[in-house]
Amino acid sequence: MNLLHLLLALFAAAPVETWECKDYAESGWNKIIVVATIDEDRTTGSIEVAGTTQATIYHVEGFNRRWDFGRRGRGYSYSFLIKPDGTGLYYDFTREDNAVKASIVMECRQRKS
Repeated sequence: MNLLHLLLALFAAAPVETWECKDYAESGWNKIIVVATIDEDRTTGSIEVAGTTQATIYHVEGFNRRWDFGRRGRGYSYSFLIKPDGTGLYYDFTREDNAVKASIVMECRQRKS
């Protein structure tokens, strides 16, 4: 999917699922860090963090929901996964050590309409 198709999908598709995530150690849901959406086509979505929205490629990988963004060569620079138990994992593949461990762990829940 090229950038034009991704942008058209982002603006044309309505979100069918919305997830909100907070710091794992935070007790309440007042400080949402990340909002992740899945578009109607279920192949695109978005990640909103710090007032910025990133267009993403979305898919289900095993049991995990996965958003990839920040195109880099044949892959992506960043990934955000939500496991079935609501654990959110942020991966930054631009780090020099190329670590495959999540750099941020969050607690997520699906927003009810």
